[in-house]
Amino acid sequence: DVRIRPIEEWAVDDKQAEQIVMDMLREQDAEDTLVEGASERAIIGSTETPEHYVCVWIVYTLQTENDDEAHQAYAAHYVTADGTYLYSLPVSEPGDADSLSGASAAMLFDFEAFEPDEMSVTLTHHDGTTEEVSLPVLKDPATVVTYLADARRKIVCADFASTMYGDEPQLTEVQDGYDPIDVASYHTFIRVWDFFDSVGWTGPDGDGTPSLLLMNYVDTKGEPIDNAVYITKMNGFVVFSFTRASNFGECLDVIAHEFTHVITGTTMTANLYKNDQGAINEGMSDVLGNLVEMRLDGDAGAWTIAEGRGQEGIVRNMANPHEYAQPEFAFDTYYAPRPAQVTGLNDQGGVHSNSSLLNIVSYRLHEAGMPVRDQGYYWLNVALVLSPQTDYPMLAEILPWVMETLGYSAYVEPLKAAIDEARFTATEAPDEIPSGCGAVTFDFSPIEEAANDGLVTLVLLRAPDADVLKRADTWPVAGTTVARATVPAGDYYVLTRVGDPSGSIMKLMVLTSDGWRPLDEKGSEAIKESGTTVSVVEGETLEIENDTFGSVATAQLEQIEQELQD
Repeated sequence: DVRIRPIEEWAVDDKQAEQIVMDMLREQDAEDTLVEGASERAIIGSTETPEHYVCVWIVYTLQTENDDEAHQAYAAHYVTADGTYLYSLPVSEPGDADSLSGASAAMLFDFEAFEPDEMSVTLTHHDGTTEEVSLPVLKDPATVVTYLADARRKIVCADFASTMYGDEPQLTEVQDGYDPIDVASYHTFIRVWDFFDSVGWTGPDGDGTPSLLLMNYVDTKGEPIDNAVYITKMNGFVVFSFTRASNFGECLDVIAHEFTHVITGTTMTANLYKNDQGAINEGMSDVLGNLVEMRLDGDAGAWTIAEGRGQEGIVRNMANPHEYAQPEFAFDTYYAPRPAQVTGLNDQGGVHSNSSLLNIVSYRLHEAGMPVRDQGYYWLNVALVLSPQTDYPMLAEILPWVMETLGYSAYVEPLKAAIDEARFTATEAPDEIPSGCGAVTFDFSPIEEAANDGLVTLVLLRAPDADVLKRADTWPVAGTTVARATVPAGDYYVLTRVGDPSGSIMKLMVLTSDGWRPLDEKGSEAIKESGTTVSVVEGETLEIENDTFGSVATAQLEQIEQELQD
């Protein structure tokens, strides 16, 4: 969505940009020589305003021998479309990842300036068992400060809040002790890094780009976020973040899932992270994350995600999606509809719900006898074929073609059967309600504008547990204000959410015996204490009343607006 300035509107061409650079170097008595024919255009992040981007010429020079900047042979110089010289950056060669991003990992951490060392650590797993491991660390020879970092793999750990919200990243020091979850995340990440390196993919992006692991994932208020995420490429690093709120760092499949996001983002060059495209992206990460875990740890944790935290920590079941409120096929129970606007509040169009359509295909290939090693090779080749626009109907054509091309003829028919079962090509919901299920509808018309903007969600939680990990989320289909969910017959607590587009600020409302009320506390206990239940009957549609909803929701939206202003 970056609007690129047309080349004919640029004030300077490549030759003029080169002259600007060389004139500046001569004024500084630098003896750098121009790399002929290498100058190129790029879009880089603004150093003054992080959310803005700048069109630039990149001009490359060969640095003189007495130039000791970051031990790099070349310098990349950045000249704006208006002819303003910005800065230079030491790079290993013209056109590398640092050059094109306008940032270098060496700005944060110069791996070559530290002495490699090792640290012995006792990892305590979720089941109480322990494991002795040796982890690479780097020591500052001048200060003797030891950092959780690795020069060979180019990995460095830092604090999330200081990096994302502060002025300067606080690197993770370990000479006086360490957080056990941090070292578990670091250890697991190294295992995943080494696995992909062993099959010829070096670093998360395959290009050996350094990795920045941000520990203690928190929000702007310092509240823990219980998750593991791939954030972006930033300042010459591939950036991940890991929580301290639970032991996600012990989950090999979760860390491999996040690692795979970089792989697929690299092979596609970009991903339209919404609706089908985002669901396929999430499914690819689930599939390859699970297969990596099976390759390294065997079948013990196969086909569930995050069982490394214990049975209660599982977030998805690839063999039985319904167990964690995911669909088995398009427009099945729990299937997430396409919203009018994709937002953080509707999970970018249900990318974490509808990913199960791909997950169950992988499981069916397992049932058909396809070995884990061959599945891994197959899905990595699928990643090479995906484009940013690939949706499920397109994938129905791609998957068998890749299988046939690789010569796995024994699995072509089981694959096609699995695709048909998951209904990749379905474009609209059937009229009938699935057996054993009922439907629930809710009209968000009292806050129609917010509904059209994708800022509302209907949430159903099965009674009596109200397990938030097994909730059914839905929202209005594009062009309507009515949200519809198909769920197994039974009793449910009913919630609605309104929020900002990012989903970082949201307000909850719960249906009580006296109508709709704000829910100030999060979690299952608060829901059970405040809410009332409704009964969903097999084959019938239940319409949830919204008589008292409008005034409550409007007040909540006003609070959100005030928080955004603050």
